[in-house]
Amino acid sequence: MNKTTPMILVAMLMLSLLASIDITELEETIEVDDSSARAGADAEVIAITSPKETTCTNAGCRNTLNAGEDTGFEAYIQNSGDADITELAYTVNVWLSDGNGNPTMLAKDAAGNDLSYSNANVMCGQGCDFSSITNPLTAGSVLGGGKYTLQYQGNPIVWTPIVGDYIIEVVADTPSDADAGNDAQTIEVSVVNWYDIQVDLSWDSGKAAESGSGVKAWTMTVIANGSDTFNPRDVLVRLKGSGDITALQSDSGTDLYADAFYDVAVGSSTTVEVFTNVSTDPPTITNGTRNVLSYMTEWTFGGSLTFDANNADASYGLSAELMSYTQYSQWDSCIETDPTNNETYNNVCEEEFTQDSYPNTNEDEILGSASTYHDIRVARMTVAQGYNADGTGNPTSMMSDDAPADLNVGVSYFHVEVEHRGSDASVNYEWNVTLMVTDATGTENTVVANSCQTGIEPSYMYKPLGTAQTLDADGNPTGAGELTGYACMMVNLDAGEHMFDAVLTLEGKTDDARPSNNDRSMTVDVRNNNPLILSLDLMNEGELFTNQEVPLQMSAQVFDVDEPSGMGLEYSWSNAGTELPGCERSATAQTCTVPILDSYVTAFPVSFTVFDSNGGSTSEELMLTIWNNGGASATTASGIAVSYSIKYFAPSAFSLTAVDADLANFANKELPGYSGTYSAVGAVDYAPGTTFSASDVLTQSMDVTVAKDLGATSLWYVNDAGTWALLTSDTVDVDATTEMFEYDFAADRPVLPGGALVLMGGSLAQADVPDASITGFSAAAAKGGAIVLNWNVDGTMLASDSIDVTICKGEAGCTDAFTTGLGVGTSTFSYSGSNTDHGAFYNVVVEICNEVGCSTPKGVANVTADKAVDGGVSAMDMSVSENGEKWIVNWDATGETADVASWNVCYQRGTFDAANMPTTCASTVTTDVEIDKPTASGTYTYHFTAVPVDALGNTAAAPSLNSIDYQRDADTSNVDDGTNTTGDVVEGEIPALAWGAIAGVVIAAFVVGAFILSRGGDDEENKDWDY
Repeated sequence: MNKTTPMILVAMLMLSLLASIDITELEETIEVDDSSARAGADAEVIAITSPKETTCTNAGCRNTLNAGEDTGFEAYIQNSGDADITELAYTVNVWLSDGNGNPTMLAKDAAGNDLSYSNANVMCGQGCDFSSITNPLTAGSVLGGGKYTLQYQGNPIVWTPIVGDYIIEVVADTPSDADAGNDAQTIEVSVVNWYDIQVDLSWDSGKAAESGSGVKAWTMTVIANGSDTFNPRDVLVRLKGSGDITALQSDSGTDLYADAFYDVAVGSSTTVEVFTNVSTDPPTITNGTRNVLSYMTEWTFGGSLTFDANNADASYGLSAELMSYTQYSQWDSCIETDPTNNETYNNVCEEEFTQDSYPNTNEDEILGSASTYHDIRVARMTVAQGYNADGTGNPTSMMSDDAPADLNVGVSYFHVEVEHRGSDASVNYEWNVTLMVTDATGTENTVVANSCQTGIEPSYMYKPLGTAQTLDADGNPTGAGELTGYACMMVNLDAGEHMFDAVLTLEGKTDDARPSNNDRSMTVDVRNNNPLILSLDLMNEGELFTNQEVPLQMSAQVFDVDEPSGMGLEYSWSNAGTELPGCERSATAQTCTVPILDSYVTAFPVSFTVFDSNGGSTSEELMLTIWNNGGASATTASGIAVSYSIKYFAPSAFSLTAVDADLANFANKELPGYSGTYSAVGAVDYAPGTTFSASDVLTQSMDVTVAKDLGATSLWYVNDAGTWALLTSDTVDVDATTEMFEYDFAADRPVLPGGALVLMGGSLAQADVPDASITGFSAAAAKGGAIVLNWNVDGTMLASDSIDVTICKGEAGCTDAFTTGLGVGTSTFSYSGSNTDHGAFYNVVVEICNEVGCSTPKGVANVTADKAVDGGVSAMDMSVSENGEKWIVNWDATGETADVASWNVCYQRGTFDAANMPTTCASTVTTDVEIDKPTASGTYTYHFTAVPVDALGNTAAAPSLNSIDYQRDADTSNVDDGTNTTGDVVEGEIPALAWGAIAGVVIAAFVVGAFILSRGGDDEENKDWDY
């Protein structure tokens, strides 16, 4: 085959593709919304600080709430907008959790009320918690100045939780909120049951410490307490005497002092379940006898103590301590696995414990002496938190050593309560406490104190421990002492394990009879809440590109629960680990302004990090898009200058070439959309050095500068396929002798491909609609719902003209019209019935159009689609009989038969349904038909049906309506010789000679074909084809 043939075909294909691109699409524009966010007032819930969020690991859960113990709600609510908040409300919701951190429904209190508290009067003009007239919530301010206790109906919200998992939600609301997405915060909390065995010892005399002679009676009281029913078994409490005791016995006479200690079995003997084996059906229950301490029922054990009365300095004591107890439940230790089937059984059994939820109540001690018993002790230690950075303000949380929990970093007050425990309250004791806090590095912070005048209310000034009157230096009374005193110190906690120690000193010459209760210690974890990044914003409006006048500007909003004032926070902005110039880590770098460098082009991630003073930090990334603001220019030998400006997504430089083109190639040209012919006065072969896709181009424009005396009136672009597109016919004066054609490309367009930039002379004459028009138009419905259109053309169509077909379901002018364009010479079109609905009418229009418009007259018609037989017609009461070699089929028609033009009687061997009708049919215009019986031998049953057909050939479908049996014997006779064969070949077989003839014909065909194809060999490109 001639080599030029495939090249011509490819060229024609490319020309067709390029010609189908409408160059006017380059004129489309896209609007970009450059509006900024957070303009106006913006109430933001930054953090919920009380209750603390429960966190769980394999080691257990921290910050759980105890069932039945009241808790309040505290949060930070900030105005993160740029306008004052003058109206504010908030809502606290307690949701039940599905266990995966998702709220399900509002929890309810004991009365069945929803746990939802809405305070609509937080801030307003008057009558609210805060006055917007005197104290609006200004931009950047925090409600209440810091952690805020949430109120309802004028009082702090108090929740008494029951066991379960919850989602706590705090929602703030202000009119015209700039950002509703930050109005709420949620935390997860878990509420657990707690159990406590309280052991209490007391002298029957009621004294805190006994003194004087005689036998001393005492009583031990044990109570099982808890948030749920708690009946511990086999509670064992160890009694131990100390000092100058000569005898210790119970009320029943049991000697309790024979050994170093005596273990008391607490509770009443009861028969109870001790094991349940659930592997059997029903479960097997084992009972046993146990001492049971009933829930919230006091159990007492009394006795007496005798000491050595001959010793004037005798002292003594009695202590009681919980040693162990058992509980009955489905513990992990009860689980058994059957080795034969690996099935696990959660049995119920007893398990022994040595500690409950509140260990500090598990022991007690009473003391005495022969004379006055002198004793003071540390009763309680507490750490208060929630202060401002300088220690001012009121605490929002307190943790005591009887229920230790995690602490937060920041300013705290270590508070100690001391008390008089001597036998004579009228004896005053002078005292002081050494308070010491040791951090994780071993650094100690020590203060000696005997007062607490700031930090914790009520303020306390030093007084002796006791009830006697105190005297000043002149002997004048100054008031009585008090049995309880307080001391505190302020300390700034950092992260890590901390030890809190308090050592009480009894001043003066009096000796403390029991110095062991003068010191107390606890160790807790102090956790740092990392600072929060509330927002990370790009302050620039619009796109970013190199060499822009406004530098890159970024800003961050942060918050630290432990440093709400922001003092001590530092900020840093970086890219790929390198800090941006001028935005290095500092306390003032909350905003960053930096020029856009060439190295920032394309994707530019900026990492913002905020550091707190306790070693915590939080980072967040801002992904920026930086465009390369570049371009190139070139001037031809004739002085035509081409300049291309482009903002593009690549770091490489943009370049182009421009050289003068041969004007003869652009002489006497017809221009699309204009009448007449035109010739170029200037032309440039243009080519970009690098091309970019539409997604990699932000904006682009082109300028072509020429001499005025050239006489150019319009600038055209001609692609390599020869397609012309007008860029612009407007010019701008550069100076007295030169002018410039400017063209801005539409958005979403690639770099202009290489081609010719042609400068045309002469005034452009607007083209008109086509001269040719439609005549002899007809439109009709066809089978299957199709619509067939036919027409003639009056006049001569140009190559740029097209025959446009528009079809609307219903009236003309629909928004979803079917349209297609047909070429010159087309005079018919069929609209497929797959696009129509039976019985619907369609408006059809056929007209001849070009870029300017469409000519008249045009073909217009309304056609009703017909793809089915109307009237609900069907055959019934069909009968099939035979008459010789004929079948006689009769039936009755039911329904409206006006649309029926004929009937098809269809039949086959075997039954069928409407969806699988046979294709063998006989046509008739009546309701009966004669059909020739087949001649095949055999015995069969033939099934028949009849369906109506309309004038277009649409037909209905129906299943088999009747059947008839058919039987014909084989004809084995031969009229020639009475045998079953003719010649030597069995009937139905192909003779062997025929197979040879067939093979010869096939081989000859291959030879002839090969000879023909060889006539167009690669070395004979100029030869004609000759078949």
